[in-house]
Amino acid sequence: PPVFDELTGREQLEYYGRLRDIPATEMETRIADWLDRFGLTDDADKRIDDYSKGMRQKIGLIQALLHEPDVVFLDEPTSGLDPRAARTVIDVIADLTDDGHTVFLSTHILSVVEELADVVGVLYEGDLVTEGAPAELTARMEAEEGTTLEDVFLSVTAERGPAASESAPGNAGDATARQDGRVEDDGRIEDR
Repeated sequence: PPVFDELTGREQLEYYGRLRDIPATEMETRIADWLDRFGLTDDADKRIDDYSKGMRQKIGLIQALLHEPDVVFLDEPTSGLDPRAARTVIDVIADLTDDGHTVFLSTHILSVVEELADVVGVLYEGDLVTEGAPAELTARMEAEEGTTLEDVFLSVTAERGPAASESAPGNAGDATARQDGRVEDDGRIEDR
């Protein structure tokens, strides 16, 4: 989400909370809790233009979560964060899903995907080349124990030419990613 450099972190969050019609006392509590969780309490009243990239990222994430959405889309949420802050984000995502929220996570950090995802879809050159639970995807490889999602990704994207998106290796013939982005499963074509 966009942040305004001339505002403080707290002002940015209050502005967004008002846009989302969060009652004032509830908004103050939520903001204080999120700032504390992300270690930004001491910097909350500093202007955003003085923030590091990681601090801006945290404010943007808090802003996205402040109104407690049922569905959250996160694109590379740990990008630009130090390991401690990245762990906080990962824990927040896990807590959201434990609380019944749906999180769509786009990331190149496959260890995060292995830790958090219930279902994984691998996109390559704009096509869905395989999908399934992490354990299911690694089992499809029929490889030795210890196969990772990175191994799956490398396998399903290896030497893919224009016609290769018709059938994804590792799917054992049970599903086919089509050029139009739909998935053919046992002869049925479904939008996913």
